[in-house]
Amino acid sequence: MLRKPFLNFVMLGFLLLSCDDKETSKEITPVGVETLTIGNTNNESSITSESYPGTIQAEMDAQLSFQVSGDVNKIHVNIGDYVEKGSLIANIDPTTYVEQYEAQQAQADLAEENYTRINEVYKKGSIAEIRMIEARSNFKQAQSAANAAYQNVKKTKLRAPFSGYIGNKMMETGDVASPGMPVVELLDMDQVQAIISLSDKEVNTYKVGDSATVTVSALDKKFTGVLTEIAVQSGRQNPVYKAKITIPNPDKILKPGMACQTSFNKSTNKTETENNLQSIVLPVQVVSITDEGQNFVYVVDTEKNTAQRKFVEIGTLYNDGIAIEKGLQKGDVIITSGYHKLTNNTPVKVLSK
Repeated sequence: MLRKPFLNFVMLGFLLLSCDDKETSKEITPVGVETLTIGNTNNESSITSESYPGTIQAEMDAQLSFQVSGDVNKIHVNIGDYVEKGSLIANIDPTTYVEQYEAQQAQADLAEENYTRINEVYKKGSIAEIRMIEARSNFKQAQSAANAAYQNVKKTKLRAPFSGYIGNKMMETGDVASPGMPVVELLDMDQVQAIISLSDKEVNTYKVGDSATVTVSALDKKFTGVLTEIAVQSGRQNPVYKAKITIPNPDKILKPGMACQTSFNKSTNKTETENNLQSIVLPVQVVSITDEGQNFVYVVDTEKNTAQRKFVEIGTLYNDGIAIEKGLQKGDVIITSGYHKLTNNTPVKVLSK
């Protein structure tokens, strides 16, 4: 009776030992992953220079309008026309203003005659000085009113304040114009500007005079420009600062409204660390977040062939990824696929593409 329990105990011990041997001898299969290397120039997706989407606009853009009201007699230009400075753009019916001028000028002529007569009498000592002063004052007032009326006559003709192209027409012949109501849009396209937005973290990174490359995909061409304006105040809705890159446009192939991508040429006086930090842009899905709100990526420990969690600080979100401001350096091997299967120290096998 005692032997049977003893035998059962011995058999159970052998069974547990055999199971333990199987578990200890079982090898963990490495997780297959794809990677990119920070600073690897052969892999274009590993480092993306900062690129800012923007829009081309004319350097000078004016909406021309009359300073007096009236019926539009004729508009002398069409959309796309090139006009020289001083060219006649449009005119309104001047009849009312001509009549007003003639009436005012007649009053001025009468006042001048009266002043001349009274002044002659005053010189002879036959009239008080105050009468001569009053006559002179009346003449000057009447002449000023006539001059103002003449200016209104001149304002019935709308002329180009600078040379450029007609970008749009807001009125046609027969319309009634009011002061300040746009008639046509005039564009100076000898130079154009790429308008981009900088975040509050980037606005102090660049300065006026920095060189930039502007890529217009519609033309499949790149253009070199210079940063000429940076806003000192952000928009009301979000912390975004407008910047303007001026680009020569001698052939007039850059048109207002074209979409573009702008990247700044790195300054030679920046440190290598600054350049590395500014150039690291990773796909958004590669960056994970902990329950505590910390961002991290997985990198490959090339000596142990394991995945290592590395905490990072993220920056601006772009169309092609998200900027990494801190936590990575040149040479880090970032895991870009298979990361959802990983934990810290998980064995990995880098898959060749």
